[in-house]
Amino acid sequence: MTPAVTGRTPLTFLFSADWIDVANNLLRQCHTNPRVRKMTDCDADVFIALYENILGKRFQVNRSQEDDIHNVQSVIDSLSLDYLQISLSHITGENVIRGDKDSIKNLLEIFDGLLEYLKEEMIEESQNGGSHHSPFLFFSVFFCYNF
Repeated sequence: MTPAVTGRTPLTFLFSADWIDVANNLLRQCHTNPRVRKMTDCDADVFIALYENILGKRFQVNRSQEDDIHNVQSVIDSLSLDYLQISLSHITGENVIRGDKDSIKNLLEIFDGLLEYLKEEMIEESQNGGSHHSPFLFFSVFFCYNF
């Protein structure tokens, strides 16, 4: 999947700077305060802010590392069970909080695709007089193919 916020080819995403751009573009589109300077800045606050702003659900945030791991895992589990309906077992809250770049990239990629899809759905819905398509079908097909 090529992140929609940059429009670059997939090969350029081997470099962390491109994923930092993806993260900051997502955060900017969500009008949130956190900014990312390095991959390990993608912590619980970043992923909770993306989840809350994109999906409109709130998390009770606690402040220990164990709480951060739990909170990010809750985000991953909700995306997996409530929205994508596929396994995201290759991404764990623990790996994200410990700074695993592949896990961070995978989670950023999911939020990038989710935001782009929901924006497209809103545009299509407004053009078609309010008809609505389920995001579950899109994500099931898309992520089963790409993961």
